[in-house]
Amino acid sequence: MSRILTVTLNPALDLTTGVARLEEGRKMRCEPPQMDPGGGGANVSRAIRKLGGASEAFICTGAPLGTTYRERFAAEGLAAIWHDCGVPTRQSIAVHDRATGGQYRFVFPGELWGEPVWQGALDALTAAMRPGDLVVLSGSQPPGVPEDFPRRLCAMAGRVGAKVIVDTSGRPLEVAAQPNTGAHVLRMDHYEGMELMGWTEFGPREAETLARELVDRGAAEIAIVTLGGDGAWAATAEEAWHCAPPAVEVLSSTGAGDSFVAALSIGLSDGRPFVEAIAFAVAAAADAVTTPGTDLCTLDGTLEKLARVTRARF
Repeated sequence: MSRILTVTLNPALDLTTGVARLEEGRKMRCEPPQMDPGGGGANVSRAIRKLGGASEAFICTGAPLGTTYRERFAAEGLAAIWHDCGVPTRQSIAVHDRATGGQYRFVFPGELWGEPVWQGALDALTAAMRPGDLVVLSGSQPPGVPEDFPRRLCAMAGRVGAKVIVDTSGRPLEVAAQPNTGAHVLRMDHYEGMELMGWTEFGPREAETLARELVDRGAAEIAIVTLGGDGAWAATAEEAWHCAPPAVEVLSSTGAGDSFVAALSIGLSDGRPFVEAIAFAVAAAADAVTTPGTDLCTLDGTLEKLARVTRARF
C-alpha cells in the first residue's frame, strides 16, 4: 500500500452559512456559520479519512487565519505536514438561499506568492516525499505560482520515485495536459475539459474522446474526465472504462470532486483493479452530493452506491 500525500498550496478557511432569502440591497441575517479547513488537497485528506483510509496532508499556511486553519484541521484528527509560507491564508464563503435551495460560493484568490515563497514550498514538498508515495496535487494555485508548477512537481516526484495525481484548473491544467508532463493521473471535470479543448458543448462523446486523447498525447498514464451525474470516463494505454453512478437527490455539489479524488487515491494506493478504483471514486462523488453544505462523502453511503455503479468499456 502506498502512502497518500495530499498537497494544498492554496488552502481556504471555508465559512458556510444560510439566509432565509437572498435579496439585493437588503441586510440579510445569516445563520451561525460553519467553519471548515478547505482547499483541494485538504478536502481530499478529509474525505480519505471518512472513507476509512489514511493520508498525510502537506499544507501551506500563514497567519492570522492560518492559525485557525491549523486548529480546525488538527481537531479532525488528520495528519499534516505544515509549511509556513509566510503568506496569509485565504477565506471563502458559501451562502445557502433557504427559499430556493440555491447555494452561492464566493472564493477569494489569496495573496500573491513571489519566487522565494513558491520555490520554498516546492523544496519543502520535495523533502516530504518518499519513494512509492502517491502524491495528490489538488486545488487552485496561489497567484504568482508558475503555471508549470504541476510539471515541476511531477519531475521532482519522479526523481524521488513517487507518482502524482494532478487535479487542477485554468492555465496550470492546460500546461499539465501537454505531452510528457510526467503525471500518473490527470483528472478534470467537463467544465475544465470544455475550457481546455475550446469546445462549445460537452457530453459523453466528448468525455470519451478527451480521456483517450490525453493518454495518447502522453499527458498522463491515466486520464479521467467526469461529467456530473453521468459519471466518469477513464483511460489508460491498455483499457478504458465508463463508470456511471445511480441517480441520487442532490443537496450540494460542493465536495464531489474532492470525494472522487479521495476514493480514487485509496483505490490506486490499495492496488485495486483499475475499473474498481474508478467505480469507487464515482460512488464517493455520488454520495457527496447527497450531503449538505461542505460535507463530504460517507463510507456507508459510498459503499451503498458502489453496488449500483455501472461499468462499461469504451
